[in-house]
Amino acid sequence: MANKSRFAIAQGSIKSFFKSNSLKIYSLPQLNGIFEENRIAWNLPNSMNSEKFIDRLIKAEILRKVAFNFSGYYGSKDRYIATETNPTIFELATSIVNKGYLSHYSAVFIHGLTTQVPKIVYVTFEQAKKSYKPNKLKQSAVDTAFSKPQRTSNSFIIYEGFTIMVLNGKYTNRAGVYIAEKIPLTNIERTLIDIAVRPDYAGGVAAVLETYRNAIGKFSINKLTAILDKLEFIYPYHQAIGFYLQQAGVEAKKLEPLKKKGMEINFYLTYEMEEKELDLNWNVYYPKGM
Repeated sequence: MANKSRFAIAQGSIKSFFKSNSLKIYSLPQLNGIFEENRIAWNLPNSMNSEKFIDRLIKAEILRKVAFNFSGYYGSKDRYIATETNPTIFELATSIVNKGYLSHYSAVFIHGLTTQVPKIVYVTFEQAKKSYKPNKLKQSAVDTAFSKPQRTSNSFIIYEGFTIMVLNGKYTNRAGVYIAEKIPLTNIERTLIDIAVRPDYAGGVAAVLETYRNAIGKFSINKLTAILDKLEFIYPYHQAIGFYLQQAGVEAKKLEPLKKKGMEINFYLTYEMEEKELDLNWNVYYPKGM
């Protein structure tokens, strides 16, 4: 009874803490930390451990526990949501994926580059850094790779009408990632690169081109080129990016930093194109009629 009365006495203060805290969604380690930092101030009994504390929070409806069971490799993640808050799907998605950030079409939407409200939320987390020596790129290898479908993630959940998809991205040291209103996401330049690399995560090549058109005047080509250099792609994605920018109406002079990267390979705008044409200015195959 004593344990219950102490928690009951502190309940108002505890509820105010979670209501006013900038965090709306908590992992188990975060709640453990809150318990340890505040147990004396809240005069919680010595017999109460973190597990019992969290259980009481749920019973008092201060928090609600949600289990997110991903398909594929990402597994299951539990999160605790403050009941008197209303986190957005983007806040929720980035809280579930440790060190993850919004990317691709989710970033396109947040940057105001589309009027479409996406039902798929893309969250990228980066692989560990790997050391490798890239082989010289051969045309036959590129042709073979792009004759197949784009590889897509199989790790996702459906939550309240949205699909949250986890993308296992290459290590970039979070190049071009920043925090906006406490949500980590790719900046416009990095977003334009990402959607050119994986157009299926942005609605396809037509939607990517529309995004590039909507981005005119809102980004720096020099900044985009600098991020592209940091990403160290094996494939010449600068050719695809140059093609999109050309089609979006950017004058040729401004595209020189991309041109200087060379165009020894005939590259592809997307995967598994049945009918294609070659743009000789950027040596890029694109869907016929685009």
